[in-house]
Amino acid sequence: MTDLVHRLQGAYSRNQKWNVAGYFVVFLCIVVTCFNMHIALLETVAHDALPFMESYAGKFTSEGRWINFILFPLLRQIPQLIAFPLCNVFVFIFGYQVIKPLIREKWLVVCFALTLVHIPYFTMLFKWPMTLVAGIGLLALFACLREKISFTAMFLTSGILLFATYPAFYFLIPLIYIARLSEGSAKQIIKFVCIWIAGYILGYVVAQLAVYWYTLFIGGQGHFIEFAGWRKSTPVHNLISLFDNIEKSAGNFERNALYLSRLSPLFFIPVFLIFLINVKQKFKYLLVVFFVIFSIYASVIALGVKVPLRSGITLPIGLIMIALLTPTSPGKVLLMMTLFIPFSYSTYGYNYAYHEKRVVLRGIIEPADPNGYLKMPERFKKVIVKVDEQKTSQYFYQLTRSKAFKNTTNLREHYIKPYLYTYGWKENEIAVVDISVAHVTGKADVETKGDNLYLIIN
Repeated sequence: MTDLVHRLQGAYSRNQKWNVAGYFVVFLCIVVTCFNMHIALLETVAHDALPFMESYAGKFTSEGRWINFILFPLLRQIPQLIAFPLCNVFVFIFGYQVIKPLIREKWLVVCFALTLVHIPYFTMLFKWPMTLVAGIGLLALFACLREKISFTAMFLTSGILLFATYPAFYFLIPLIYIARLSEGSAKQIIKFVCIWIAGYILGYVVAQLAVYWYTLFIGGQGHFIEFAGWRKSTPVHNLISLFDNIEKSAGNFERNALYLSRLSPLFFIPVFLIFLINVKQKFKYLLVVFFVIFSIYASVIALGVKVPLRSGITLPIGLIMIALLTPTSPGKVLLMMTLFIPFSYSTYGYNYAYHEKRVVLRGIIEPADPNGYLKMPERFKKVIVKVDEQKTSQYFYQLTRSKAFKNTTNLREHYIKPYLYTYGWKENEIAVVDISVAHVTGKADVETKGDNLYLIIN
């Protein structure tokens, strides 16, 4: 009896030490999360984020996001310091609700949910936090309501609402039910796939009809969604175009995988080993995960739409879901860290580079404006920026080695204009004039001429 008591006490002591170690890991993850959020908030939102837009009509008719369109006056007023953290909190809530039924230790659930927050594609998306906050908020809400809403109602409702905010989030909805689906029959898996597809079709149709009714009412001639040029839509019209779009979608997936593995070519090996170990015992679970991973790429084949890197959230989330199958808690921690470290480092690297490029621009402009005229848009009718776009882009590329400056329009649209937007200048008050200079010196001049303000970048 005494021996049994000693054994129980020893087990309890080991468990306590393990929990202490676990909470320390949680603390470290939280510290890294706060640091990365701080770096992300050093710069303002992206060049075409809601605060810098006069109207959402053009975006609406090219994307069909009717909830964002309706809420545009409200969303654009949300400060970045509120919208960005809120988006990250919603990602954490979604991750926590999905992972909670799959892991016993709550601290480990928190760690995996924070790993989800550090997926670099989320920090890319949240450069448009006011646009994303409604969609990611709905995703978190659906995760919390899974026990209160029927399976069918969840997929159909989320299809309509997420296509009206940010469609890529819809492809994550099956993860809310993965614990149930992994224990279900083959018939239930087939039913799930059919309802999932039905929700996708319903959301797409409602978005198309919303655009048609709006354009008919406003312009007198209705039309459906007309995708922006950068999406490079190539709809299927014969067998050859079908295979071309499959190849195009596979290329999008490949770009996603290569981005995630850029820190190490061995990035996928630990997760792949866990997949091999569990492929028979957890086949249904893994099947649902693979459906989720490839769903967004399969969904665009018919239209041939480009999937931007930031929308490829299904792959890294799928890797996290596979890592959860590691049989022991220490193994789960180890595999979690093989994902958390590269994800958090990539997130830091992206935000630091985003900040650095704008620091370089400010370092050229602000010394030339000691009177702060660029911060006084109310005093002038127009600001006219004169710059040799080609040579200045090359100059910035040499300083930063950022491929963003390989496209000369990015200097104007992504850097110069957003800098002025920050101080209250409107789109129609800014004119960028492409001039020719012998060489770029990295200096600027600010001049006033009547109601016009001139910024000359030499």
